[in-house]
Amino acid sequence: MADCILPRSLEIQLSTRPTDLRLSLSFSLMKCLIAGFAFWMVWLDVSVFNTEILEISFTEITQEVMLLLCAWLFWSAPAPGARGGFDVLAAGFFAALLMRELDGLFDPISHSAWLWPCLAIAGSAVFFALKPANRRRTATDLAAFMRSPTFAALSTGMAVLIFSRVFGMGVFWHHILGEGYARLAKTAVEEGVELMAYSIWLCACLEHWVRRRVRVSEPVAAHYAH
Repeated sequence: MADCILPRSLEIQLSTRPTDLRLSLSFSLMKCLIAGFAFWMVWLDVSVFNTEILEISFTEITQEVMLLLCAWLFWSAPAPGARGGFDVLAAGFFAALLMRELDGLFDPISHSAWLWPCLAIAGSAVFFALKPANRRRTATDLAAFMRSPTFAALSTGMAVLIFSRVFGMGVFWHHILGEGYARLAKTAVEEGVELMAYSIWLCACLEHWVRRRVRVSEPVAAHYAH
């Protein structure tokens, strides 16, 4: 019986290798395309439409759409059973950041009004993830996720986001440009690097979703193969 099982397992492993290779190549191409798309958005704002990268601009709207997609990709990530607490926690993280990006919509209500929906989303996600029924699975899924390439990519995106905030400080750019200081130069660099951070996150979330889909479908394929 063992002699029959071993060749079958080796066959399955070998059959998945071309798929993994195609996925890796596809994701590499996707990352290059999204990076180019991010630059194009900044170019349209600065060189074509002269939006000064305000709240209603190609760069800002693209940032918001990317955060929305990141939240949706974790929320809808394929799973063999019910949605886990970690997926909700990750989706809540991106949704909370989206509320921060939409601060311009909340400013007519009051300054920092975005904070309330942000806290509501974050609190709901944490509550769901840490419920007694979900706590153990959340911890297990989080530990597994932290060992994955997706976590490394998201961490890189977070580092780039922090860099964009520090690099975009007005005082710093006054030192660089001196009397020739132009707000648009500072804003284009800051928002462009921030958009690059969100692009890294979006690529990581897309890859995570697709690989989860492949893992969930593999047992079904193996069942029909038998």
